[in-house]
Amino acid sequence: MNLVARSSIAELDLTQDGTRIRILKRASAEAPPAPAAPANGISIEAPVFSRQESSVPEAPASATTDIIVPAPMHGVFYRAAAPDEPPLVEIGARIEAGQKICIIEAMKTFIDISAEAPGVVLAILAENGDEIAAGQALFRIGPAGSS
Repeated sequence: MNLVARSSIAELDLTQDGTRIRILKRASAEAPPAPAAPANGISIEAPVFSRQESSVPEAPASATTDIIVPAPMHGVFYRAAAPDEPPLVEIGARIEAGQKICIIEAMKTFIDISAEAPGVVLAILAENGDEIAAGQALFRIGPAGSS
């Protein structure tokens, strides 16, 4: 609960071994209102915070059709499912909607982050093992026809 209180995320929804924990943070008077989350959970295509709202830099999008995938929460970014396994995606890889693209460890829980749309990985904007902030750009995904 302290992680949610100290971060800019508005909602945390975790399910493990049949137990679901959902924490919602109410916006205070001085905080900007949080965007509504879709009914199915945290959207990884949520808008990236502007430089004035966050100290985390945005990734430049080469075209308006590029998708910036932000971190849905604060944690540790991992490109592979295990230290001895290859990365889940590489630059240039074609991905499908629902495909796992990275893992974030938060509060000793590993959360799979999946692509919400098909496309091509144009950039990986975090290093394996980096501590990341909620809203930090992790990937830049181009349309499925990009390379």
